[in-house]
Amino acid sequence: AQGLLVDRSLFERELLSPGDAHGGDGEGARPNPDAFQATHFGSFVRQLNLYGFHRVPSRVGSAEPGDAGGWLHFRSPNFHHERPDLLLRIRRLTRANRQRPAAGLEVRSRQPSRFQQ
Repeated sequence: AQGLLVDRSLFERELLSPGDAHGGDGEGARPNPDAFQATHFGSFVRQLNLYGFHRVPSRVGSAEPGDAGGWLHFRSPNFHHERPDLLLRIRRLTRANRQRPAAGLEVRSRQPSRFQQ
């Protein structure tokens, strides 16, 4: 599948949970440096939406029975497996960024990070 596939329960457990992501009980655990600042999955989805990702509706029968969270599929026109050059087009959708293309202006963004080069 093209896009971003997210295992909701694994994502929440390892990247959104405060404290140690490897089974710590939270007492005295240091925050995971790789974790997102958000602590709710809905906040992460909102950030995806602000960067131009949209959820792809799941097909009937595609989830396992009893799977409450399951896999979620998100898609962006600028996120393709064999097109890393398109990543530079992913920008946060602010009011100003939405108005610039309509006015014939280029949407500016930060320089690529060392991970994008």
